[in-house]
Amino acid sequence: MWITNGLYADYYLLAARTGPREARHKAITAFLLPRSRCVEATPIEVMGVRGTGTAELKFNDCVVGDDNLVGEVNGGWKIVMHTLDVGRVAISGVALGIARGAFEEALAWARRREVFGKRLVEMQNAQFELAEMLATVEAIRALAYYSAYLYDTKSPEFMLMSHVTKLHAARLAVDVTRRAVQMEGGFGYSKESKAEMFYRDAKILEIGEGTNEIMKYVIYRYIEKNL
Repeated sequence: MWITNGLYADYYLLAARTGPREARHKAITAFLLPRSRCVEATPIEVMGVRGTGTAELKFNDCVVGDDNLVGEVNGGWKIVMHTLDVGRVAISGVALGIARGAFEEALAWARRREVFGKRLVEMQNAQFELAEMLATVEAIRALAYYSAYLYDTKSPEFMLMSHVTKLHAARLAVDVTRRAVQMEGGFGYSKESKAEMFYRDAKILEIGEGTNEIMKYVIYRYIEKNL
């Protein structure tokens, strides 16, 4: 379920159980499965990021061999976890882009919108909101770049910071886009507004690549083990 690009993919990276259920994560193997008649993709309508081809996939009598194997047999869990850790930093980059886009949209609106004979941007509350938004954008940038640096340097702190960054970047991006919609008022709530699109797109950041709650769970496990 919820397979990004499931409608369009030519290949699917599939994690399958290849041993007894009691072995849990030690009996999962990764396979690269080409698109064929054995893969049935059904579209799922989603709130935002509507171009990603999110789908439900069903595998009907698919057969794989050694050529489809990724890594080692029963070594798929390590691949999945590493992919998720990296993906959580990558999605923080998406959060940065969405937040920056929403800020720029709100700034452009405030500069051209006239209220009571003045441009909206001349009003102190609008100035303060825009300042908060830009400060938040730069906070997301700092977290995302720092986590990417930890990955590049193979720092042992990368795993923790990938989760910290994902948690904060997602929440902060939602907040920036909410402020952008509020800045534009009724127009911001309409489909004509880019801020409205950014707001819907931002919400998936708190769900995809692991929910906020999963981030907190992993961070607390780190606390129990290391602090």
